[in-house]
Amino acid sequence: MKLPCLALLAVATSVLADSLPHLADTAPIAADVKERIAPPKDAVLYDVWYGTGQRIYQCNPEKAGFQHWYNVQTHALLYPTKNRAAPFDVPGTEVGQISAAPLDPEQQMPNPENSIPVLYDYIDGSWAGTNKPLSTTTKEEGRKERGDGSHLDDHVSPVIKSSTSGYLSHAKHVVRLNSLDGAVPPAEHCTLKGMVVSKPFSAYYMFYTDAEGKEQLDVYESEWNRMVEEYTPEKLALEDKAESA
Repeated sequence: MKLPCLALLAVATSVLADSLPHLADTAPIAADVKERIAPPKDAVLYDVWYGTGQRIYQCNPEKAGFQHWYNVQTHALLYPTKNRAAPFDVPGTEVGQISAAPLDPEQQMPNPENSIPVLYDYIDGSWAGTNKPLSTTTKEEGRKERGDGSHLDDHVSPVIKSSTSGYLSHAKHVVRLNSLDGAVPPAEHCTLKGMVVSKPFSAYYMFYTDAEGKEQLDVYESEWNRMVEEYTPEKLALEDKAESA
């Protein structure tokens, strides 16, 4: 798979309603991200992926708040959107995945209050891990649907750790946008300690870098496309045959 062209996407923000019906057919651009959850103004949007997966909630009747229905696992596959039309989640086109679990290296008790990071993995082996969101739409006055009890919130998160090289090593912020479904079950449905509920969800994941990262990504794109062209089973077999002759 060739890496899509890393055209610089204009970074502009505008205050929009949370309901973005056009994103059912097209991927978002920077202008679709409202100011409340926008990354720093000098951030450069370099890729947008569509994710679909499952969030697993576990019932803890004796606990309150978010630990009553605790999100013990999240997993989703990520699909490219550049130069593509919806539906984006076409089998065989996956470029990565998301995984998250209630793990905190600083707090090793069960059900930690701060479970980080959310890990994003890419097909080149690179990865990025985000911390708690910097800002969300959960308690925003006048919001229309994000985080309303049916849908997850939209938010912006900082990347706190990443691989030393590769595509995702240049990510600085991730925006989750147009999050649909996946919300925590109703509190009254938690009736048996340990019971689990799996909730499907989908969202767009927008990856931002800085000016230096954009320059490095341009070099990376050329090298990645060279490897895709060169490292095919047919060419590698010919190389092995030549070496053994």
